[in-house]
Amino acid sequence: MSQGAGWRLRSGQIMVNGNEVATGLPLPAKEEPLGMRVVIGTPTRILFYRGTVLVGQADANLAGPLHFAVSIASTKARGLRCFVNAGQWQGTSPAVNGAGWAQASDPAPSAFVSSEDYMSDPADTPSSQAYEGLISMDGLATIASVSFWPWDSASRAGTAQLRVQDAHGALDALALSSARDVPVAVRQVLQGQPLRTASPVSRYVLDRIDIESDGSKALVLRDAHDDLDSPLNCAVFLPPQGDTLAWQPQPVVIGAVRSVPGIKVNSDGSAQWLSDAPLASVGAVLDRGAAILAGTGYALASGGQQLAMTSPPLGPLVADVSTHADLEPATLRQALAAVFGRIGKSAWSGADADALDLATGYAGVGYYAAQAATPRQALSSILPSYAADWWQDGDGVLRLSRLVDPDDATDADLAFELDWRELQADLVVMPDLAPNLSRRMGYQPNALVLAAGDLITDLAQLPPATRQQLTAEYRGQVYAAGTLASRYAHAETAAPMVSRFDRRADAQAEIDRVIRLYAVPRYFYAGRLTGRTDLQLRPGQVGRITYHRYGLQAGRKVLVTGVTSNRVTGEHALKFWGA
Repeated sequence: MSQGAGWRLRSGQIMVNGNEVATGLPLPAKEEPLGMRVVIGTPTRILFYRGTVLVGQADANLAGPLHFAVSIASTKARGLRCFVNAGQWQGTSPAVNGAGWAQASDPAPSAFVSSEDYMSDPADTPSSQAYEGLISMDGLATIASVSFWPWDSASRAGTAQLRVQDAHGALDALALSSARDVPVAVRQVLQGQPLRTASPVSRYVLDRIDIESDGSKALVLRDAHDDLDSPLNCAVFLPPQGDTLAWQPQPVVIGAVRSVPGIKVNSDGSAQWLSDAPLASVGAVLDRGAAILAGTGYALASGGQQLAMTSPPLGPLVADVSTHADLEPATLRQALAAVFGRIGKSAWSGADADALDLATGYAGVGYYAAQAATPRQALSSILPSYAADWWQDGDGVLRLSRLVDPDDATDADLAFELDWRELQADLVVMPDLAPNLSRRMGYQPNALVLAAGDLITDLAQLPPATRQQLTAEYRGQVYAAGTLASRYAHAETAAPMVSRFDRRADAQAEIDRVIRLYAVPRYFYAGRLTGRTDLQLRPGQVGRITYHRYGLQAGRKVLVTGVTSNRVTGEHALKFWGA
């Protein structure tokens, strides 16, 4: 190591260019992950890790290209195994969670098109840029909508197609290039005004360009949030942990989760794996329902992902765990930060999550995925607990909206006033039948539902009430006794809505609130407008609509649930919800 920096594991030394710069580093344990992170600079800083713990660092002036190398030896044949990180351990240590692992792609050529010719101002970004008026008069329809659990729980992906008239071949080079997965920003600006005054319309990702004819091309645009379909799990099991487990994703734990199953990762089962990321606290640990004492029966191993058992468990082992101290659940902000942090996503509104946490005062939730999962699935599991959903704003930011009573909004808070004379067609009214509505809500869902045969029969060690909790989908349920409109009588016998709440009080407050919303019959209202290129409604806004029928003559406050807009043509299809 005459030129370079490294860690001599057996002696605990850090060497830089042949010189010892640090000693006393701890000797790694068997099967413990080690990492080295290089931060290029002047000087270059090298950081050394045991798992997620920084154990040493050194500065070095390293010239020329850098290469990683390892020197290892074994006392027996075939005693060495080397696993190259191809993303299986993202997030487990700063040493493998930095930038630079992916090969940089070639920059895609930029294209600037508009519905009519336009030139940006010298003070704009980009400055003095010509936008060619190639977009066809069909324009571009953008969609923003939300749906809540009493209706359905579908999560949407937005796609679009933009047709351009390109008789002179301005986009030929782009169409014939390998331009894919390129971000697309759509903005609206008044002719004669600088680009910096433009309002955002939508964001997409270019999927491909279809050449339809010499004069026409179609830009096929993909959902800007298609990263929500990326893997949520940040680690896989390796062959030393068992051939049947090898390369399977490790379970995901976010917040407080009950009955997380232990997964045997050694020959006798004394090591029980729980999570793909470190846990902060462990509550009850049960072997076939019998409690195991902390310290004498088990300990949370270094790294926080597995339990080290004093004796191998006899049957199914489950544990109540949390990624927060004292078995606390994750607030909505913390849960979403954990989900999006796993895929490096920053285009989401933490302010919206904070506002929901503040408005509800709920302690929070827990989320568990035993198999391969995606952030989209996690959102579809977490957000319904708050009767919330996500949508994309014009800047491409993932926003949150919640099902609320529009009548609670004051006149000063109304975002719009819409009169029937502005509508292009008749207002369509549809009853909200709330097919999924229930008076009951489950809380503390079990990650693993145990069967009766999995449990001991001793009633002293395992009381009937605890037995029932362990063999049910959730540990408890609450009931809302409020008045319901007659059309929602099906909610009396409907199956509980299973939330991700960990606290009974949170579940009770939320189901009471939702049932109050349906004390009166609810309706959906759909209308169309044309010639309104200035209209910028968005989901979650509350306004007032006035119509000459259906009891709307004096106006009624409504919640925006869906907006399909074409800023080129000024056409809008709007959907509202209210009494």
